[in-house]
Amino acid sequence: MEEIEGDYVNYARQLSSSGNLSKSFDIYISVFEKNPRLKNMYEPEFQIVMMRYNETLSAAGKIEDIFTNFSRAIKIFPKNVYLLNEIGKYLYKFGYYEEAWSHFQKALSANSGFVNAEKNLNSVKNLLVERWHFRMLNDKKRNELFRAAIHEIVKFGKDNVIDVGTGTGLLALFARKCQPLTITACDGSSVMTKIAENIIQDYEINDIAIVNKMSTAMDYKEIGSKCTVLVTEMFDAGLFGEHVLQTLLHAWNYLIDVGGKVIPGRAEFFVAGVNCNYLNLKYQLGQGIKTLLNIPTANVHMMSNDETYDCEDVHSFKDLKYMTEEHSLIKIDFNNYDDIQDKLYRSEPFNIDLIATQDGEINCMIGWFNLYLTDNVTITTDPRSEDRCNAWQQAVFFDIIPKEVKKNDSYTTQFLMNTGKLTMVPNYNINIDKISHEALRFLNDSEYVKTILGCVGMACVYLGQIIEMAEIVVIDLCPFPLFGLQMLKRGAKSLVCTARTYNDEIFILKVLEANKIDISKITILVGDLWNLDSFVDTLFHAIFCHPFELCGEIDLRLKDIAHELKTSHLAPGGLYMPATISIIGQLVDSHWLDINNRVYDENTIDYKVSGYMNVYQVSQNFCIDMSRLEYTPMSRPTCLGECSNELRSFVINVPIIKDGTANAILCWYKIELMEDIGEIATNRSDGFVDSIAFLADPKVPMKKGDIANVLRCVDPDGGFKLLVDIEN
Repeated sequence: MEEIEGDYVNYARQLSSSGNLSKSFDIYISVFEKNPRLKNMYEPEFQIVMMRYNETLSAAGKIEDIFTNFSRAIKIFPKNVYLLNEIGKYLYKFGYYEEAWSHFQKALSANSGFVNAEKNLNSVKNLLVERWHFRMLNDKKRNELFRAAIHEIVKFGKDNVIDVGTGTGLLALFARKCQPLTITACDGSSVMTKIAENIIQDYEINDIAIVNKMSTAMDYKEIGSKCTVLVTEMFDAGLFGEHVLQTLLHAWNYLIDVGGKVIPGRAEFFVAGVNCNYLNLKYQLGQGIKTLLNIPTANVHMMSNDETYDCEDVHSFKDLKYMTEEHSLIKIDFNNYDDIQDKLYRSEPFNIDLIATQDGEINCMIGWFNLYLTDNVTITTDPRSEDRCNAWQQAVFFDIIPKEVKKNDSYTTQFLMNTGKLTMVPNYNINIDKISHEALRFLNDSEYVKTILGCVGMACVYLGQIIEMAEIVVIDLCPFPLFGLQMLKRGAKSLVCTARTYNDEIFILKVLEANKIDISKITILVGDLWNLDSFVDTLFHAIFCHPFELCGEIDLRLKDIAHELKTSHLAPGGLYMPATISIIGQLVDSHWLDINNRVYDENTIDYKVSGYMNVYQVSQNFCIDMSRLEYTPMSRPTCLGECSNELRSFVINVPIIKDGTANAILCWYKIELMEDIGEIATNRSDGFVDSIAFLADPKVPMKKGDIANVLRCVDPDGGFKLLVDIEN
């Protein structure tokens, strides 16, 4: 019998090889149903066939067939964590987020060390509840000021209140203390309205109506009558970016009664010209690297995907200097319909003249706002103020041309209201090249660039022992092929490189032209759709790989490509770079990581919301800038393994150096490009990748002299995560 079924398996393999995945899948299922003892033997290859089949069905939009396949497979392999995770991924892809959560959680319950399932669960949580909710709820000053304003405006037994964009319902709960006639709280997020409903139910409150709708899709008939008080906090760092003007215009038309009031009543947005090397190099290519690339006069900026500003905690930049006086760019009266309409539909630019307060260069424009909740209560996000509310960051208008100024000079610029969002008007007379954030960060990492350049001569000497320079074939997979460019300048035969975007490809070609390099020597692979088939049987004498994501993760696709290049495409005696990539970890206690991931009830004053929000905590944070992160080290930096295909799950003993608690393991990398030349770490202010944080929940108490057990969990595909336990 097993011999016959083995023949069926061989037939299923043939069908899979010929592309008949549907029939192959059916035969595997039939074999497993008839002889369950064969399940374990053929489970891995069945999973591959199923994955390929589902990808084909997904491309054809046959969603029901995908879940039918999963249903059939899970009956045979009920404890297969891979299948549970894959079901979750497809549920997530097609918008069934709560069901996806359930399957990722089941996979983790079966195997707590399953890295991919945990990352997927984190993705669902981040999607359902954005991280800014935690930061906002933990801003006690903001909460107290909104409560004070609401209590000043809302009248006992008289007002009809609507809380627009209610979130957890906190502002509606503040209003309830004033005992108005009615309270309605609306939000477009089904998750947030469910949280708000659960909170008011647990407080046994039945006089707040929760509506899962955007206010712009409502009129007064849905809430019984027009409201007399509208309260909202729909503001971002640039004040208007959450469509507050459109929202309030609609509200005055359909929701607010004549003589009604809005909280906040007014707002004002301020701008100032600053000099900040850190910010400048985050968004624009530095002069030093432009000179090195032989494009000294070029203006090269980060490609911004139509964003008009970025959001930053400006007060944390130690090198930031205010080069001009602040300027009040725009004032808005939210209780004045005509003013809202004029601002929203204004086509004329706001022309401003900023007066320089010192000599120097203006290379960024920052903005912040005041919310005049009432005439007596004001919120500010001014980064210079000790009284600022930290729920919001500041706006950084980065797409400007740096300009030298003298004290008392006038710096003139313009802003537009672009569909209700502030935009700094660019100088259209100046050509600006746009490149990806990855390429910009890579090139602006001066220490890494210096290290790469220091390897070029050594690489030429090393390779010169096995082949003539004119015959050297190079592949450089970095965000910009700096090493490959230098090798071409020294006479290498050819270069294969990658470009993250088509803009990057244009920029690479521009640099090659500026350096008078024959374009025919270059092959550029654009985007991420290329694979190892692009290299056929090519052997490279020098391979420079870059398996990093900008956020601090390891790119598993590029990691696998790097491994295959090293094992199958490296010429005998050839050079592979980097020689080693080490994972470095440090146990820390960081308040910033805490308040961005966990709500504390003391910050929400009268009401407890942590039990509802903290379900959405994540176990990992990306894009951590360690040079600006405030934290207390609980251990010294420790090597937790090498990033290679040999990385396996393991426990590392880490000595504790301080009494206290740890709430995270910070993680970064040390890179040795060539053997014996020294390592360079990525946890620097201008590092080309960010760090990541693996979060502990709950916090882990520690004493100096303890040994912490850091568990390194590794999936078969190489994805890893870090967990911490303590050993007294």
